[in-house]
Amino acid sequence: MKKCPECGNPSYDGAPVCGNCGYVFPKPKVSAPKGKDIFEKDSKAKKSSDNESTVNIIKDHKLLIGAIILITVIVICGIVLTSGSNQTSTPIQTSALNEYNENGFSFSYPQDWKEVNYTDSDHEDAIYLEKGDVILEYYNVTSDYSNLKEVTLDRIDHAQNNGAYVELVETITLDSRNGSNIVFENADGDYTRYVSLLGDGELYVFRVMGDSFNSVTSSDVDSIINTAHVA
Repeated sequence: MKKCPECGNPSYDGAPVCGNCGYVFPKPKVSAPKGKDIFEKDSKAKKSSDNESTVNIIKDHKLLIGAIILITVIVICGIVLTSGSNQTSTPIQTSALNEYNENGFSFSYPQDWKEVNYTDSDHEDAIYLEKGDVILEYYNVTSDYSNLKEVTLDRIDHAQNNGAYVELVETITLDSRNGSNIVFENADGDYTRYVSLLGDGELYVFRVMGDSFNSVTSSDVDSIINTAHVA
């Protein structure tokens, strides 16, 4: 409680004026430390504490940190070496070749083409190679043809008389010579391809038989035909 200096009437400590005479009590002065000093002190203390904590952690775990850095370097080196090895091209393995060479004519064929015993009544010395559903026959005959045009026209005439349809007729180059390449669709739906070379009174012929145009003109078949050589 406090007393009014004017009338002496008691009033509670927080009363702004005297309830008896209306005297205005002066406001009490409150002094407080400057905020700047408080915050600067706390900030410096905290900063010092944080620095000491970080230094202590590094000192206490320097072996662990070193191990982590070493492992990271090893992993990165491993990735680089693995990437380099993956970019190295693997040599393509090519299958061994068998060779046919008779009567001044030769060609080569992969070992996955098997020689089989078929017969051709018109060409008793013919040889046969087979892979899957494709059969390749080779034969040569003494010929009176003077040029490939005669061979081609005679071949087409004979095939059409047997109900075949001409799918392809073209001139190709084999062993630096002109060759005739003809594909027929037979009356039964199968396909026959004739590749012929003419030289020195001899006609050299590949006859390829399959169930589709693609099968008789495949790159696998061409890889054999393109090795043809007339001595």
